[in-house]
Amino acid sequence: MKSGKICCDNIFRKTSSWTGIILLIALEVFFLFAFNGLFPFSVEKINQISGGKGIPDALFFYSFKQLSNIFHSYGVVGKEVYLKLQWVDMFYPIIYSLLLGSLLYIQLKKTKLVKLVYLPFIAAFFDYIENILLRIDLLSYPAMNKVWVDIAAISTFLKWSFVYLSVFFIIIGLVKWIVSLSIKKT
Repeated sequence: MKSGKICCDNIFRKTSSWTGIILLIALEVFFLFAFNGLFPFSVEKINQISGGKGIPDALFFYSFKQLSNIFHSYGVVGKEVYLKLQWVDMFYPIIYSLLLGSLLYIQLKKTKLVKLVYLPFIAAFFDYIENILLRIDLLSYPAMNKVWVDIAAISTFLKWSFVYLSVFFIIIGLVKWIVSLSIKKT
């Protein structure tokens, strides 16, 4: 493998084109609407049912007690809504990881930092672990397994850490690009 090349170069060349980025942004917007009211099973609906407790996926971290309180606030109706919403969330990590990875690829494809394009996929990996374990936790509530809850919470923390790190590098690249444009104009 040549220096600076990554194993998914062909995929990133396609998804980092204007067409690919526009398609991924459109899918991102669709999922944001899906999570926030497009369907009868949404975060908005869960907030109404739970008195504003939301979903654990959106928290940076949670304890066993916090998760138990959230699930308790759902009741039977909220539980069903959350389980349906989770099906949407099984597709979402693919979209956000491709979008963030493609934006990183645009900036880093000719550098030694090109492997940073995998950060969003690490986030997606932890997102899937989180989703599976939260589903198990909810289905077993109130008899949740503390170990599964702890692993889900750590997965949520790692998911958000890798998402924020990806966004941080995208912003740094954007600032660097803007600075280079202003230097070229002078």
